[in-house]
Amino acid sequence: MNTPAHLILYSHDTFGLGHIRRNRKIARSLVECFPGLRASIITGSGLSGEYASHPRIDYIEIDQVEKLPDGQYRSANPEKTFSQAIEDRKAAISDFIRSNPADIFVADKEPLGLGGELTDALTHLKAAGTTLVLGLRDVLDEIETLRKEWQKKGIFDAIDGLYDHIWIYGSEDFYNPLAGIGLPQSVLNRCSYTGYLYQSHPEFEKVPVAGLPEEYVLVTAGGGGDGGFLMNAVLGAYESGTGVPCPAVLLLGPYTDQEHEKEIRARANQIGDIRVIGFNSEPEALIRHAKAVIGMCGYNTFCEVIARDKRVLFVPRQTPRMEQLIRAERAKDLGLCETVRAKDATNPEGFAKHITALVESADMPPRPHELDSSGLQRICYKVGAILDLQNRPELEVERAG
Repeated sequence: MNTPAHLILYSHDTFGLGHIRRNRKIARSLVECFPGLRASIITGSGLSGEYASHPRIDYIEIDQVEKLPDGQYRSANPEKTFSQAIEDRKAAISDFIRSNPADIFVADKEPLGLGGELTDALTHLKAAGTTLVLGLRDVLDEIETLRKEWQKKGIFDAIDGLYDHIWIYGSEDFYNPLAGIGLPQSVLNRCSYTGYLYQSHPEFEKVPVAGLPEEYVLVTAGGGGDGGFLMNAVLGAYESGTGVPCPAVLLLGPYTDQEHEKEIRARANQIGDIRVIGFNSEPEALIRHAKAVIGMCGYNTFCEVIARDKRVLFVPRQTPRMEQLIRAERAKDLGLCETVRAKDATNPEGFAKHITALVESADMPPRPHELDSSGLQRICYKVGAILDLQNRPELEVERAG
């Protein structure tokens, strides 16, 4: 009897929901595609229990760490230093991969893991014949910033003989996150674009949106830890008395500060045209029913909104990384969205005009540029090819249609 193939996905998860949601999308698509595959997600999020379970997807939670506004890190456990947390995470990862051999290992964004915590595990996996994949979102940061960061972390010295494949979760005609940082051609030859990671799940989209207006603008700040400025800007626009012609639904996220959430709800109650939702692990229904969307341009929001061809206004943050601003401005160049700088959104009357223009554009024809949103399907083909080389005949790809 054949042993089911095992895929491990790693994400360091220090801030927001981006990494765990991205890995969860990939894992779900793959186990649905391969009936004999099981997936394990190593995560530092602490929110895995908020997501719908799957019999062949397991979450392995490691110590949580927090990313501070200046880009530094600290342990979420006040009784541990950051170094102690990293050592404990490193030991937990190594213990798991040694007791649960993997056919494929996918690391999200951090080639050597946070604080180098993957180094020993990757060496072990490489020696065991595991196929190693580095998964990168479409935009990482400004080129010079990324070059300095990877040099400081020793990634240039380690990456050449380490990863078998580098998957870029985006489109070549949109952005190249590695252009100009000085990687050797031998590494660049292993890079391929998957397209953006989006897949409609009807069971989530049909979730009732009871108690919400028939038409609304959805305002989302991802995990919410850095989205307070956006929520304040939207509240200010509705408070300005300029008559925004559509109610708003604010999706705060699980990392919103409790005191700030109280303030937001109090202001929303005074306005009347705003509903507030603390956290929704499956926002597809909210996006589908929205007339338009206002967001910060994080990766997952971008994938979901653009794939749905929703009219969207992005207000990207610029710290601690320029990722969101780069993505938003490139999307605007292609006619995929409108943007407002965070500093300009603090003008209530001016921002209200932008929201009004967004609502009025919601019924316009589709955009001229079509984003490649077939990344999850393409990853299934890539994994199928890897498993074929590993001679796993019991895992034939089930292709829809």
